[in-house]
Amino acid sequence: MIEKEEKKLLQCWKHFACDKTECPGYGSNEYCCWLLDGNLCHTELDDNWINRFDVCINCEILINNIRYENWSKTLELISEHFKNYQESIKEKQKKLQEFKITSSYLLKELEKKSLEVLAERENLEKKVKERTKDLHRMQTKLMQTSKMAAIGRFSAGIAHEINNPLGAIINLPRILLENPEIKKMEYENLELISKGLFRIESIVKQILGYSAFNESDIQPVNLNYILNETLGFIRNRFQEKRIEIIMKPDKALPQIQLNPAQIQQVFLNILMNAFDSLGEKGKLLITSKFDNNKISVGFKDNGKGIKKEILDKIFEPFFTTKDVGEGTGLGLFICYNIIRLYNGSIYIKSIENKETEVIISLPVMEE
Repeated sequence: MIEKEEKKLLQCWKHFACDKTECPGYGSNEYCCWLLDGNLCHTELDDNWINRFDVCINCEILINNIRYENWSKTLELISEHFKNYQESIKEKQKKLQEFKITSSYLLKELEKKSLEVLAERENLEKKVKERTKDLHRMQTKLMQTSKMAAIGRFSAGIAHEINNPLGAIINLPRILLENPEIKKMEYENLELISKGLFRIESIVKQILGYSAFNESDIQPVNLNYILNETLGFIRNRFQEKRIEIIMKPDKALPQIQLNPAQIQQVFLNILMNAFDSLGEKGKLLITSKFDNNKISVGFKDNGKGIKKEILDKIFEPFFTTKDVGEGTGLGLFICYNIIRLYNGSIYIKSIENKETEVIISLPVMEE
């Protein structure tokens, strides 16, 4: 009986005429090929034991060769493979959970970084806009400074050339006016000529006043003292219009190296502009302040103000909003150039029919 039963057993390599000589079952009398480790089945399979066993369970070799004595080993092999597979599943689940946690953390970090990048981008765009505006302002200021400097040198040269013959021309009408036999019409014409020549002389003196920078005239001065002294010259004019002058000086103001006559001319021009702008019972606030190694002097009035469209022209020579014969248009031009002599700045902001503020800033430097 045993011999008959053994004859019925199939050898996979013979049954399938296999030529895979590297297979551990090839040439073997082993009939339980599914139990051989590393066997090379005739069917193309992957390394997944479930897929391999699914093929084996339906294979005619296993169906024909399976016996009671190898069922135990077969089940043991299935159990071992199942345990290994179960452990592999658990390991994959663990890694998947770790990946899930890591992914969640990374997504949160990515969202956080995205918000930071977006905020930084907005901040950078804002800074670029601000720097662009600053550069534009600096460019405009530099162009204006260069323009004023060129005009200043040109004006000073012309003033010097005019001043010499002007002195001689002014004396001639004076001599003629002293003649008792002069006719009335001639007298009136000579008076008009004299007034015109004196006006020209006044303009020339103003131009020469700021352009004749002489280091020997520089001395330490207190701007509060210069302000009070300048106000003393014209205070009665403000009182006649009942204009209220409010003084808020910084009593700890340090001395500054300047030509007192020049800075007084600046203050006088600004005060007279404020006077012309203010009506009855107007107000003028004058302040001084020392901060960050600079002295700032401010003049703020509640007068008629300046139109927005002409604000960028007010420092140009011979530009004036006053009626013909009332202003030369040199006041602010001279103020600007005097302040620039001392590396300072003068700034005017104004709202039409409401207020005007003039701010002068001067650096406090060592002698």
